[in-house]
Amino acid sequence: MKLKRVGPFVIPLLIWCGIPLSAGAQLQEFPQMLSLTDALQIAERQNPGLQTETTARQIAHGDATTAALLPNPQLQLRSEGFRGGSFIDRQEFFFEISQEVQTAGKRSQRKAVAGANLRATEADVANTARLLRFAVKQAYFQIVLAKADLAVARDLLADFDRIIRSKEEQFRLGEISGAELKRVQVERFRVFDDVVVGELNLKQARAALLALCGLSDSTLEFDVTEQLAKGEPIGSLAPLHAEALETRPDLKAQRQRIVRAREQIGLEQARRFPDLFPFVGYKRNFSEDSVLFGVAAPLPLFNRNQGGIVRAQAEGERESFQFRRLETQALLELDQAFNRFESERRRLEGLEIEYLPKARESREIAEAAHKLGAIDLTAFLDAQRAFREVQRLYNRSLYELSIARFQVEAAVGR
Repeated sequence: MKLKRVGPFVIPLLIWCGIPLSAGAQLQEFPQMLSLTDALQIAERQNPGLQTETTARQIAHGDATTAALLPNPQLQLRSEGFRGGSFIDRQEFFFEISQEVQTAGKRSQRKAVAGANLRATEADVANTARLLRFAVKQAYFQIVLAKADLAVARDLLADFDRIIRSKEEQFRLGEISGAELKRVQVERFRVFDDVVVGELNLKQARAALLALCGLSDSTLEFDVTEQLAKGEPIGSLAPLHAEALETRPDLKAQRQRIVRAREQIGLEQARRFPDLFPFVGYKRNFSEDSVLFGVAAPLPLFNRNQGGIVRAQAEGERESFQFRRLETQALLELDQAFNRFESERRRLEGLEIEYLPKARESREIAEAAHKLGAIDLTAFLDAQRAFREVQRLYNRSLYELSIARFQVEAAVGR
């Protein structure tokens, strides 16, 4: 799945898994002014989806502990030939203890398989944390964008209120018609609608971030400290490729699965050799005592684990193919994120250097000209709308540039 499409799927998935904390605990831990660093720390500590993955690491650790344990000895008591009389002297009585001895290094191979599985599971947890970090950054900056858009809409609404007051005074003095006043009042509703939509977007973005942080109270009030900004360059593509291949946790997990498959092949080959069961015991045969000892072992005449070896070899090949697929996908995600970042950077530079200053200047000129009667109301309102759209495009471009940077960071495993 491409990273630019990860956000819409990862956020609901991470929200859905698990049970959030109680409301009392939420209010004690969640700050009123939330930085991005704070949001990431809270989410990594309290996100139920990540906590669910952490239990898989505990399960793998339990499997590794079990693989290192020695098999338990067996105790056998048996009696034959008792026909009454003295219980000790009128029967055959057997007492035996046996201990399984695993041959061909099976125990060390099992430990190696379990250890590789534990490391793969730990890398899977780290990969879930990587996706969570990207989701939190995206949700956090959705709040930042909603705040910026809402501020633009409220500023424009204040401008329109000022214009309407001026038009009402002109109408009272008979300088303009009622139609012109109504036109401005209708145009104000469009800006008012932008304010309402902005307030809704802000509430929804806050609720999404709270859910990612493991908090069920979507009405919790807080503000974010980050602002929309261009940020720092991300570097060139070749070093990012090298970093991704080295540090991405999903690739680390798949490497450990290849190691696990290789160790599993060794274990299955070792299972061709039978384990030994030496025993020692005591026998009382109708008042005569004797010592028993010997060894038992199955004879590998028919089943020499041929099927297990073939299966393990096939699984090893599958894991190798899977690593190649993941490696290609990881580099593709990085390339696409890098290309998106460069595209968003160029768009932002165009808006910042050329279009936004021109739109602002055009609005100021149109407002001054309209006051002097040089242009009509329609031209003035067109200039207002054009500035509003360019300002929103500029905010959106800053947001998209930040998200593209976060995608690059996630693609290299940060």
